[in-house]
Amino acid sequence: GQVGTQFDGLGHLGVRVGQEDIFYNGNKLSEFGDTYGLKKLGVENVGAFFTRGVLLDVAAAKGQERLPAGYVIMADDLKKAQNLAGGAPIRTGDIVLIHTGNGRLWMKDNEQFGAGEPGIGLEAGRWLTDQKIALVGCDNWALEAVPSQDPNRPFEVHQWLLVRHGVYILENLDLAELASEKVYEFAFVFPPLRLKGATGSPGNPMAIR
Repeated sequence: GQVGTQFDGLGHLGVRVGQEDIFYNGNKLSEFGDTYGLKKLGVENVGAFFTRGVLLDVAAAKGQERLPAGYVIMADDLKKAQNLAGGAPIRTGDIVLIHTGNGRLWMKDNEQFGAGEPGIGLEAGRWLTDQKIALVGCDNWALEAVPSQDPNRPFEVHQWLLVRHGVYILENLDLAELASEKVYEFAFVFPPLRLKGATGSPGNPMAIR
């Protein structure tokens, strides 16, 4: 599922504590994961998403078509994009999609697309979880900035969202049409595949105006 639009479930990534890999809700990988998949936190337990979606067009808020690779999106960037969208509040249970413009490279310059990307930093991740959202998505392949803001802590935002707060992640989204038409609020629909014991799922999420 790592070749297109992809959903990261709660079993996608953990945090190493001592000799244990700890996942959401304190689950230890040694107790729930084996070569046949996950006995807990499998993507088959997620269910379908049908809720309000909000687009935060950070690229437009910065006056750019595409943010440069490695650009770390901060909380203030998200707030400026929120103001661009009319300042509507983000509500509990919402889906937040972040437009960086990086998706413009997909199938046009795949080497540059994969070499690095703009994305959210830990401060922005904390701001998003403060809004009590259900899921955050982006038009890049790792959600967060690559190279990482802290080279000693790669994919720290994944750990913050998935492990500490149970907030799901969607990557490689096509947000160009929403951004170009300035559609900032919509119904969001996405049913992940019920892949038993899987850490994630491909899929085709939809924004309905």
